[in-house]
Amino acid sequence: MEGGAGAVDRAAPAVASVSVPWPLTVFAGEPGSGRSTVLAGIAAAETGTVRTVRLTEADRECRYGALFRILSGLDPDRPGGGPQLRRVLATLIRLSAAGSPARPEETAWLASAVFAALRRRAPLLVLVDDVQWLDDATVALLEPISRLCLAHGQVRLAVTLRITGGFPEPGESPLAAVFERLRAQGRAGLRLIRPLPVSASQSLIAGLVSAHPDADLVRALHTASRGNPAALLELVHAYQAAGALRLIDRTAYRIAWAESSVVLGDHPLVGAVGEAGPGIRAVAAAMAVLAPAGPGAPALVAQALQQGERTVRRLLDRLAAARVLVPAAGGGRRFRVPAVRASLLGALGPFARRRYSAIAVEAIWAGTITVSGREFLLDSLVEAGALVDTERAAAELLEYGVPRMLAGEPRAERWLSAAAEWARRPEEKIRALVALGGTPPGYVRVGQAVGMVRRILRGQVRGLPAGVLHSLSVVYLIWLASAGEEQELRQIAESACPPLPGGAAQEIVNRALALMALGRWGEGGRLLRDKAAIWHRGDPITADFGEVFLTAADVVVGVPARLREWLAHDGPRFTARRSQYWLEHHRFEINMLLLLGERESAVDRMAGSGITADQLSGPDRFLLHYLAGDWPEAMRIAHRALLERRSAARPLPGVLMVGGAIRILAAQGRLRRAQDLAADGRDLQLPHVIDHAEFTVAAKLGEDQRADELLLAAAATADEHGYLLGTEELWPELARSAVRRGKPAEAAHWAARSAATAWKLDTVRAHLQHFLARAVVFEDVEAARRAVELAGEYRAGRYESAMAFFHAGLAGHDTERSLGAGYELFGELGAWFWRARVRKAARARGIVLAGRAETTAENERLLAILVAEGLSNRRLATVLGTSEKSVEGQLSRMFSRIGYRSRVELAAAMLTGEYQS
Repeated sequence: MEGGAGAVDRAAPAVASVSVPWPLTVFAGEPGSGRSTVLAGIAAAETGTVRTVRLTEADRECRYGALFRILSGLDPDRPGGGPQLRRVLATLIRLSAAGSPARPEETAWLASAVFAALRRRAPLLVLVDDVQWLDDATVALLEPISRLCLAHGQVRLAVTLRITGGFPEPGESPLAAVFERLRAQGRAGLRLIRPLPVSASQSLIAGLVSAHPDADLVRALHTASRGNPAALLELVHAYQAAGALRLIDRTAYRIAWAESSVVLGDHPLVGAVGEAGPGIRAVAAAMAVLAPAGPGAPALVAQALQQGERTVRRLLDRLAAARVLVPAAGGGRRFRVPAVRASLLGALGPFARRRYSAIAVEAIWAGTITVSGREFLLDSLVEAGALVDTERAAAELLEYGVPRMLAGEPRAERWLSAAAEWARRPEEKIRALVALGGTPPGYVRVGQAVGMVRRILRGQVRGLPAGVLHSLSVVYLIWLASAGEEQELRQIAESACPPLPGGAAQEIVNRALALMALGRWGEGGRLLRDKAAIWHRGDPITADFGEVFLTAADVVVGVPARLREWLAHDGPRFTARRSQYWLEHHRFEINMLLLLGERESAVDRMAGSGITADQLSGPDRFLLHYLAGDWPEAMRIAHRALLERRSAARPLPGVLMVGGAIRILAAQGRLRRAQDLAADGRDLQLPHVIDHAEFTVAAKLGEDQRADELLLAAAATADEHGYLLGTEELWPELARSAVRRGKPAEAAHWAARSAATAWKLDTVRAHLQHFLARAVVFEDVEAARRAVELAGEYRAGRYESAMAFFHAGLAGHDTERSLGAGYELFGELGAWFWRARVRKAARARGIVLAGRAETTAENERLLAILVAEGLSNRRLATVLGTSEKSVEGQLSRMFSRIGYRSRVELAAAMLTGEYQS
């Protein structure tokens, strides 16, 4: 990772100009704004002599100390300069030791002598960092020296000034008074260093994490830092340490649910808080906890610090004058820079945070203060813990946490986890845990949650409704899968441990779910089918769980008849009528349809039930966008779902999501990233899906043997486990491989497998792939025509349709039109590899699909992507289907045009978004 100082230096501070047009130019900015970076930039650009001095607070107490440092660093060997310079330095030492102000005639002589010493080194630029620490004696010389500088024009001063509450007024300090007089005379000017714009914050974050930052991460960090480079730097490091910033596929994402663990250290903005005066830091720290209380916060701070409210309000006014605090929308005050609040919270001890939060809770409960919304109270309840009535806290956290969890509030996990821990009645604990069970696994501290549910299930569960108890058992099994607890799942599946609470019906359904969580879908389905008479007689909710799991297992093994019946009769008999299961009931239907590629039916089902895309799981939302051809949004969803580990809880859409994401990356030319994602997906269920997706990468890289091995491994795995879901495109690919290898009998075998799959699944996707298999194996132009016909109607799968047009064109059906249709669709998708492949195939057949300019631009785009992936020239030639010499020529022309000198520079620019291919 790039070092902090270097990264901040790369983010140019937002200043109107870094020129030094006046004898005295002041660059003013808040702490951490990059003032030193501005001076460094000025020094680097200067062609004449530069003398730089950095001041500290100690310099204020040393009369003429700063001036002595400036002059002592000058070259004494300049002609005529040595004796005079030594005389000036001796005078400064004498006046500094005297302690009394210099007489007017001494000041005038000293100004002339100092200027003469400076003039002998002209052209000279004197840079002073943190001029606010300049001693008053040196300040008194600024005005006459600046007047002389203006007359001569070859000596200039540029200084930085740290400001907190705006530029100081003339009456606030001698320095401010001198500057205002000089500015009025045209001898001085002011440049304000403003906060970084969002684009600069994005560049800084990208440099720090060596990845492209997601827009949500940039927005969150830029807002929290208010564009202050030092605060932004500290935020990035704190997010990384807390696990609230994670990388996936070379993109950095914010993990909102982990933000409560972010502990921010000190940075320059926080240091300015203590400088506002004695007692200020303690008040600011208390406000960091209590500011969300709005107008009631001062009284709470006074109580927390055991000070008078009038005193507290006076200190808060000083914080407001320093612009640490600003008016809040709902009344009261908030921190202008949220990162300052975060730093103060991080420095505050845990007991102090708990005590302050408890004071707020008691005041809200007593009605002595009112706050808008419930979030502050709920956060304070969790923070206060045992310092308040935990039974009452659990009730409130449960009441408001459940609906907020369903609405996607990341903090609701903390609220409900606390409610589950503190609730005294088992039904309240279970309600909280069941609500947590419907959340993404990444939102929940799974290990802690598993232990909590295990204690309940092994404890006193007598009297709990059977349906509630079984819901908790299902949550437990899902969390075991999310936590990777395969041994316990295996014991439950094989009845090798005491069963979970409940009767025989629940035990059978639980065993089946455990088998499916282990990837043994066929066994789970057979168990449910063989024991249907038992679990059908169980509790209605248990029976419905059995129906759900059996329907899913049937889809995996290629028997969707039960799903068709479900959809025709609106699902199981019980769950659809229970409000707490209504959402899951419809989400299951939509999920199954998306797995089969039936996007239009899924969308119709969503419209009929009032379900929105936001209410679906991440993998299901990925499939919606992937099938529709909205690849940028699909990849954004995939990244987020992978970061939040949603695949474990929903293994079927999860593995199809990863397989689809690999295909997207490979089709765009991002082959190394696709390989990395395939490696990360090796522990998912339905491994044949990952093998087949990785084949698409190996084939593009020219690794023919590896590609064939992956295809055959996918077929073997699918056959071993009885999987049919996810094989629709596998059989035609195996058929094409056999044709390339000159194995007609093998090719016919795979075509027959494709026909059987189409007959069993009876989906548009399966039939489309069967026609493509026939077209390539038997040179069946009629099958190719039917494939094109289906592809034109199959709006649910745009990538599959584009591939169908391409393969049908190669098979000889209306070649120019078919290849052209595929070419257009690939362009809409952003599948640059396939655009190039279609152009090449068309050119070989005497068909022109694009003009020279478009072809050149697209070839350059693909080449830049492949270079950023780290491919060698030899590998580039293989992927592009050309010679290494041709690649060298293309690279040379591309680098000269885009201005980057090396592959590393180009890769870095593409990674951070500086260069868009």
